[in-house]
Amino acid sequence: MCYNHIQYTSDRSSATVEARCRQHSSIKSLSYNWNNAGFVSSSTFVAGSSLGSNALTLTVKATDNDGQEFTITQEPINFIW
Repeated sequence: MCYNHIQYTSDRSSATVEARCRQHSSIKSLSYNWNNAGFVSSSTFVAGSSLGSNALTLTVKATDNDGQEFTITQEPINFIW
């Protein structure tokens, strides 16, 4: 299970998005695919107003101790700018 925590800067020109995931003890690693740019280990993404009206996408991949992979695709994130 995952959800996104969004923290805007005071002028609301950018935001830090953190994927917060609850995971079972059998999961050995999580990786994050922000805006289809490829999987990385960072659970945070800094979004700026340069995204325009485009939504931010996120897919989270969990790998268990046996090497089996599971993915969660989050709802796209729309920002206030």
